[in-house]
Amino acid sequence: MCLTYYYNIGLVKILQVASGNFFSTYGGGQVYVKNIVDEMIRQQCSLIIFSFLDDSNGIEKRNYRGIDLYEIKNVERSELQQLIQAIRPDIIHAHSQKALMCTIGQALHIPVIITSHHGGIVCPAGTLLNFKDEICNVSVSHTNCLPCVLQNIRSGKYWYPFMKLLSTEQYISLGKKLETKPFIPFITPIGQAALSINCRQKEWQSIVEGCTRMIAPCHAIKEAMMRNGLDEKKIIVIPHGIPLPDGISPFSSIENECIKFFYVGRICYVKGIHVLLQAFSKLTEDNVELHLIGGAGNKEECRYMAQLQRKYKKDSRIIWHGKVEPKQVFDEIKNMHVLVLPSICLEIFGLNIAESLAMGKVVLATQCGGAEMQIEDGSNGWLIEPNNVEVLRTKMEEIISNKKKFHLMKSKQVVSIERHCNTLLELYLKEIQV
Repeated sequence: MCLTYYYNIGLVKILQVASGNFFSTYGGGQVYVKNIVDEMIRQQCSLIIFSFLDDSNGIEKRNYRGIDLYEIKNVERSELQQLIQAIRPDIIHAHSQKALMCTIGQALHIPVIITSHHGGIVCPAGTLLNFKDEICNVSVSHTNCLPCVLQNIRSGKYWYPFMKLLSTEQYISLGKKLETKPFIPFITPIGQAALSINCRQKEWQSIVEGCTRMIAPCHAIKEAMMRNGLDEKKIIVIPHGIPLPDGISPFSSIENECIKFFYVGRICYVKGIHVLLQAFSKLTEDNVELHLIGGAGNKEECRYMAQLQRKYKKDSRIIWHGKVEPKQVFDEIKNMHVLVLPSICLEIFGLNIAESLAMGKVVLATQCGGAEMQIEDGSNGWLIEPNNVEVLRTKMEEIISNKKKFHLMKSKQVVSIERHCNTLLELYLKEIQV
């Protein structure tokens, strides 16, 4: 790349907008943002970080590896806009608070690039997983989204027969009335749910109108955004990059040793861990293990994990590793063999797939969007339909039977974080110059 490029990018002030505690490593989205920030610091880019927290109020300025990190805690839009105006970034790259950043960017005439990290960018229920536990392929509307939203709250499904009789206007009016009531279990959450569809539609419209460019890490989320009104010309598909291990390993055969399946990531329902455990528990092979690397991030996920641990505690072939830091992932999986990604929701990318491929591990994944960007079925892994215990069990049995042939699998090049960030920086310059 030419010297002019580096000179220009060093003069460009970039605002990266993250969610939650920036120092946390919970969730692939947070890990990804930290990865690109660290790489851009290495490339001596001019950076500022915003990290949005839910606790307390105000703005606290901190330091992260020599750059300014602002922790934003429940502030008014006007105060935030004043801060951005004072900082004067040339471009905003929003991974969080996307609608808000688009609105402020428009007001201040600053280009705003959005990266979608999950289905919640368009989906009121958050995951693009419908009430039938199927990946959603319809547009957002009161009719389409109501059963999914209600399913996410206690007693919601019992209210559905009544709520579906209401028009959109009646639905929103009811939500506003219930919102003003003191918290009553089983009642007040209905009001919150009633407003969530309308709220998400408004947020999405702000993004549609205000974003300069939308980065889709996979084609599936691109299609979901186009289905909901985003102009295809605004969307660019850029798969994520990862910090590569010191050496890329080739696929190797497994002789008589125990075959080790493994999963890396959050232990939560939409990742399909219950499907994986049910399928694995049906395997009759003794010389096989399942390693679960990751932990839970909230009370609901903790309950889910505890329930699964109780249910399968007698199966000694199942090993729970708990949460590990991103830097330790390569060490954890180096002696494993087959990554299993059993997601039942739309996965935007799958950093765990890229990490595993970089380590010479084959991958068994569901057709969940992000997997199709990295896996060529029968070449560097296998793709199966999601949320099907028998299909997963059968494929795992097939893999066990053919473990000596792993060395015949063909690896696929993994995008490095350096190459990925160079692509982002080129995009920033292009949007600034427009």
